[in-house]
Amino acid sequence: MKKRLILTMVIFAITISTASAEGRGIKFFKGTYAEAIKKAKKEKKQIFIDFYTEWCGPCLNMAENIFVLDNVAEVYNSNFVSLKIDAEKGEGVELAKKFQVRSFPTYTFVNPKTGEMTHRSNGNKSAKHFIADTKGALNPKLSCFNLDKRYKEGNVNEEFMISYIEQKVASRSTDLAEKLFGELMEMGAKLTDKKIWDLYVDAVSGHENPYILEVSNNYSKFVELYGKKAVDEKLTLSTNYASVDFLTKLCDFEGKEYNIEIKKYNNCLRSEKYDEAAKIIDAMLANNNFNKQDLLERLVFTARINPNYNADSSPYNWILKQVEYLRYIAYNKYNRDDARCHFEYAVGLEYLIKRSIAEGKQIPQNLIEAPKVGKTIYDTRPAKLKQKPSRKKKK
Repeated sequence: MKKRLILTMVIFAITISTASAEGRGIKFFKGTYAEAIKKAKKEKKQIFIDFYTEWCGPCLNMAENIFVLDNVAEVYNSNFVSLKIDAEKGEGVELAKKFQVRSFPTYTFVNPKTGEMTHRSNGNKSAKHFIADTKGALNPKLSCFNLDKRYKEGNVNEEFMISYIEQKVASRSTDLAEKLFGELMEMGAKLTDKKIWDLYVDAVSGHENPYILEVSNNYSKFVELYGKKAVDEKLTLSTNYASVDFLTKLCDFEGKEYNIEIKKYNNCLRSEKYDEAAKIIDAMLANNNFNKQDLLERLVFTARINPNYNADSSPYNWILKQVEYLRYIAYNKYNRDDARCHFEYAVGLEYLIKRSIAEGKQIPQNLIEAPKVGKTIYDTRPAKLKQKPSRKKKK
């Protein structure tokens, strides 16, 4: 009887857990487009359509990581009857033509009374920007169609330009957003205005603009206004791909030295100076002042070994270092759901073994022993998570 009760409780818990998981996120309507129109009219909501394809990576990412979020679901479930439509199957083919879908994912918002689009957006984006998309659908003044029309007519002011740039950022029209931000600054906007600074952080990337130098030359002033952390983060992110010469001319900020070393490393790789490149990365891994999680993300692309591409042309010693870095990434990346780093490590090890046999060389002892930097045990346990104390058995 006791065993049956326990089994019943387990099954009940699993059922509740499954139902809870299935209930999370945007509730997509399972019927046809015509049925969705009727439902939306009845509930006095608009239509939201996620046009996707089965082969689209960003579409899958949005479905698995953004659509399931509670804050996203709250906005979309309250205001829209939502549809997921494969643009290459069934009625999706004609609907994609009707709404001029040219890339995936494309998000289309429709007024059920008229059948006309009220707003549209696209791309792989954050929850913040995906939620921001709804502003254009729910407020006609912020619709992309209305904003585009006003801009073409020249009917603009600072308030309008801010809304227009925010809409372009949300829709992933990054180049246009940066162009519009430049026009806003020409109208007299100032980075010392908090709302303009926030827009700058969100809308403008890179260092090939006048704003980086303005922030650098007036560093103390901006730190006083927005805090050192916020200013340093913007300078660091904006100068990720800046040259060493450009970086050295800037003010001192947290992240400057890091970006300089990364740039030197990439320059060495391009010049095939692999020994120098390895020395730079080894020093960075040993430097506790650098952000190790960001570093391993940067290393992913340069440490990756592709046996079917150009690995055979790389010096054996560089292959050894690549595997060493791949091991560091696999040992220290804390996202348990990301299997890619472990796959890359396995591919690298397999290639190294084959290469070693072919060239009659032995794998160095340092790849057999525990790593000297980072975690020393290969598992998926986060570094901050302590081991559960062992319980001694009573005699």
